[in-house]
Amino acid sequence: MTTPTRIRAIIVEDEKQGMTNLVIKLEKYCPDIDLVAQCFDGAKAKETIEKEHPDLVFLDVQLGGTTGFDVLNKLSHLNFAVIFTTAHDEYAIRAIKVNAIDYLLKPIKADELQAAVAKAKAELHRRGGIRRIVVPHSEGYQYIPVEDILYCLADNNYAKIFRVGEKKMVHVSKTLKEIGNRLPADKFFKISRSAFVNLDYVEHFKRSSGGLVVIRGGDELSVSKERREELLRRLAQ
Repeated sequence: MTTPTRIRAIIVEDEKQGMTNLVIKLEKYCPDIDLVAQCFDGAKAKETIEKEHPDLVFLDVQLGGTTGFDVLNKLSHLNFAVIFTTAHDEYAIRAIKVNAIDYLLKPIKADELQAAVAKAKAELHRRGGIRRIVVPHSEGYQYIPVEDILYCLADNNYAKIFRVGEKKMVHVSKTLKEIGNRLPADKFFKISRSAFVNLDYVEHFKRSSGGLVVIRGGDELSVSKERREELLRRLAQ
């Protein structure tokens, strides 16, 4: 099962031309990738991975005086998917042994890159999907765990994200559609043109007023007529 959720990725590549080529191909052929960092050496890669907690790392095998395998060995947690990139094919078996998603030979072909990203997306979904989304707001960026989101509302060209807790709300400079495209399709459902809800937090459905869902904490949201039947089917699963 696929999901429209975006994937936060890091590229580790010690050659500038190789980095540029991969960035261009990702932008052109893999629009569901959010590239959060580019690293040109192993030390920076380790530091950045530990800071950013990416979903996916494109990891060059040969990194000057070290290797991509050395980077992985120095990390305490490998809670991300790995796609190796290299100009040589002799490391394929070793890549398989560290459970890499794929092994791409340079120059990287567009169709092979798309296939590798599709594999990574499927694996991340199997593990439970993307753990958090990144949203811009007035002071920079905020990282919100998906399981903390109760529901999202449209606010003209902005959106409001309501979180678990004491009525926590984040006002973000993204449209509801853009936010919805980042959320796991198996967890979130669009109940109207102006609202997404986390199905895990829907406690009741009321037929009054044309249809309402009651969210944990007591908030009530209107359900559009055309979305009602599908919502009830999803809630019954």
